[in-house]
This record gives sequence, structure tokens and C-alpha cells, in this order.
Amino acid sequence: MLTLFLISFLTANPMATVNTDQSLIIGAKFPNSTSEGTTAVFTKAIVPDSSSYKGGFNKLLKHILPAPDQEDAGSCLFMSHTGNVEWWYSKLSNDRQTSEKRNLSERYFMNLSKEGLDDDLEHWPTDMIYALNKRGEIYKNEDYRYTKGWYKSVEGQRVPALKDEEGAKYGISYSWISLYQDIKAPMVKLPQFDREIIFKDPSENRWNVTTAPKDIVTRIKNALKKRNAPVLVIYNHVGYWHANLIVGYNDYADSKGCPFVSNFDKLMNKRADEISLEASNEEDPKKKRKLERKAAKFRSRGKQVQDSYESNGSCRGKGVFYVRDSIYPNKNMPIYDYDLLNEGEESHLNAPVILREYEWAENLLNHAIQIYPL
Repeated sequence: MLTLFLISFLTANPMATVNTDQSLIIGAKFPNSTSEGTTAVFTKAIVPDSSSYKGGFNKLLKHILPAPDQEDAGSCLFMSHTGNVEWWYSKLSNDRQTSEKRNLSERYFMNLSKEGLDDDLEHWPTDMIYALNKRGEIYKNEDYRYTKGWYKSVEGQRVPALKDEEGAKYGISYSWISLYQDIKAPMVKLPQFDREIIFKDPSENRWNVTTAPKDIVTRIKNALKKRNAPVLVIYNHVGYWHANLIVGYNDYADSKGCPFVSNFDKLMNKRADEISLEASNEEDPKKKRKLERKAAKFRSRGKQVQDSYESNGSCRGKGVFYVRDSIYPNKNMPIYDYDLLNEGEESHLNAPVILREYEWAENLLNHAIQIYPL
């Protein structure tokens, strides 16, 4: 039965591969804005082998499309939301579309935010899907690509630029620029979506840790089974907030010593040391105090997680969520070409699924929602 499941998963999603050996991959989480800093954090995630699927909740996997590496775009909320909509589009179309045709445009969703369609949302981290509802359709990625290009800043706004223009930069941030107005390609008609809040941090803080309810793992499992649909979560990723999709779970899979949570305090202190060094070299008293407060907050949150982790018995050893993420490109995946007019900017797609220990959710999640069509 396991072999049959893996064959059906790969057939339904020819872009996806499953490693035969469980291994650790390194992913870079970039800041979501310049106010958070400029240095990426490199963290590890377990790529599941075939045995990790045995006995778990696997029903959602065949509709997953792997994401391109978001790099430093700060686009995780849109990568996860678009991945969620892709998942529903695949399920509702009964796999009649190829992977390429089911691949929707993260860039278009990003542009809607820049155009202010989320300005009237009560709490945009949980309500962003309502911004897409206002349009009710989306481009396919093949027609409006998550891309790289030359751009510059004019009066605080990114605009397209020529390679040799003064101030021109090349990179993924080009995707934030709205350039779809003249596209003639047909759009994908979407249903209206709603969302159920499984948990929202009491302070609505995307960086908070240890505020999730004690039964958050059970709540997420129940939601996955209730609608047979993914759960979108936001959590503290070593000082930056990050969003991704939980698409299944396995109570029996080895959590490999809980690599994310067990290293969290050490990584937070390492980043705090870097910020403290920056503060010591800062001559502006106001900026200096701000950096010192930031370093103290990193140390405090790291200690919060470590204390909570230890008080709950540390790592249980088994139990993982299947997670679809946008920061773990995998050399076994196909190459994604960001810029069809350029060479050398390509990167492997992300692993379709990584593993995160249950302790990750218990200690670091601060928002969890489930999106579904009406």
C-alpha cells in the first residue's frame, strides 16, 4: 500500500520527488523587511523518506505543488496563501490540469497587497485571502511569473530599471512591481474563500512564542481531517516571522531530536550577539538603544522557548507535521527559471514536503488558520 501511495503521489504531481533517504537540508530565511535587519538565518529541516508517510495523515499530499525559493522577497505569506489556493484549485479540478497549468501566480497576489487591496482587512495576517476574493481570479505562473529583474527605488517605490541605470539592482524584489495590466492571457476563475481561525496570538504578534494553546497540535490535526485541507500557520523563525502550510502529520515518524526547537535558543542568542555588536559600533544614541532592545528581545524569546521546551519534557522523539515551505530548495528538485531572458539566476524548487516536529508548533506558532471555498 505504501508503494501504491507513493506512485499515486508522484503521478499526480510530476514536479515532486520523494527522497529515498531521510536527510537534513539547509534553508535561508531572510528578513521580511529592512527594519528586521539584513542577515539571513540558516536553519535545517528534515526531508522525509518514504517510510515517513507510513501510518500518517497523507490524504492531502497529491495536490501539493512545490514553491520556488522565495529568496529575500519577504513573500512568505503570499507563497503560502497561493500554495493554499493552488491546492484547492487542484482538488476542485480533479487533477484535470497538469502541474504547470495548476501553478498559480504568487506575484499577482503580492501585487494586490502593494495596490492596497488588504488595507481594510481587520487583521491581514489571518484575513489576506479576502483581498484575493475582491478580484476572484488569478493568473497562472506561466503567464505572470514569480521572477527576477532590474529595478530601482524612486520616491520609496520600486520601479523597473535598465541594467546600467544608476541605483539599479537585480533580484527577486522585482516581483513586487505590478506589471500585469497589459497581459492578455486568461485568468483562472476562483471560488470565494473563507477562513477559520484555529488560533490567533492574543496580542496579534507575529513574532510571539509560547503563546499557542497546549492542545495546538490536536487542534491542527482535527482541522486537517475536518475539511481534508491544509492549515496555514505563522511562527517565529529565529527572530523573523514566517508563514507556511501544514499539509499532514505522522505520529510515528522520528523527529530526529527536534532540530528546530532544540536549537532555537542557541540561534537566537547568536543573532542577539550579532545585534549587540552592531549596537556597540553605532554612534547614534537612539539607534544604539533600539538595537540593544532588539538584542534583549531575541535573548528573552530564546529563553522563553527553551524554558517551555524543557518544562514539557523536551523532545518526545516522535511526531511530525508535513510542511510545504518556500525556503528550502532541494537539489533533487527541478530547476526553476526565474527570468526567462537571463541565465545564471535559476534555482532548484523547494522540497514539496519537509518535516517539523510537533514541539515546533507547540512553542513557536502564533497564528493558525484554515482556508476553504464557500
